[in-house]
Amino acid sequence: MILLIESSAEYPSVALVTEAGVLVHLEVGKEVQSHAELLPMMVQRAVEMARNPGAGIEDAIKSHGALGADAVADSAADAIADAIADSGFGIFTKGISAVGFHEGPGSYTGLRIGVSLAKGLCYAMAVPLISVSGFEALGSEVLRSNESIDSVWVMMDARRDEVYAIKLERDGLDGSDSGYEVRVPICAMILPDPRLGDPVDSNCFVGNANEKIARLVANDGSKFIELSPRADHLSHLVVSKFQANNFEDLAYYEPYYLKDFVVGIGKKLGI
Repeated sequence: MILLIESSAEYPSVALVTEAGVLVHLEVGKEVQSHAELLPMMVQRAVEMARNPGAGIEDAIKSHGALGADAVADSAADAIADAIADSGFGIFTKGISAVGFHEGPGSYTGLRIGVSLAKGLCYAMAVPLISVSGFEALGSEVLRSNESIDSVWVMMDARRDEVYAIKLERDGLDGSDSGYEVRVPICAMILPDPRLGDPVDSNCFVGNANEKIARLVANDGSKFIELSPRADHLSHLVVSKFQANNFEDLAYYEPYYLKDFVVGIGKKLGI
């Protein structure tokens, strides 16, 4: 199996897929910005649920259990230590072939937490790290599940009037590997932007910035899909890279932040 970690959005999520791309289990946190507390325990729970001999694959796919407050560890380090102690470490190592990660951009803190967990697990289990674009994965998921949509903008909030954006279009080629092409590579975009076309053009937007887009971009007839990146969206791209042995260098890998992190001056001054 391949472990998938998504930590760039408001809600952390983890998933397990087989090397054939079959979703085995999905965990989605319900607490905003709780990545450090929830992610390690979500990984442990996902593996336990996927390995539960009493549950079939259909039951596991339908299981979207949320962690209760009593399952939240005080820190990521404590959670990993507890998971290793409880399972004898075998629950992680047996059958996990790789760890897949959404490379970004997104929440700087969320990405740092997610990649630290992913790299730590890869080192401990001696398995490769696979990094993919969660934006491309989300856009391809929309095109795959909505045949009436020919192109889609994936836009995630980047504060103020800015978004992180990418545009995918169906390529219309029979036998194509992906079925789409990236028309506008991932970028930081200040709205309104001329790349969105004329105001009379209709577009399909997916992400967590729809309110901002509707307010700043007067595109008549546009379609809005409220959906953030999720671990299970990564499965197709991760499995493809796994089969091609396209892995990251664990020692030097860093998430794709797109913009440099700038430390601001705190509003509260104290001694």
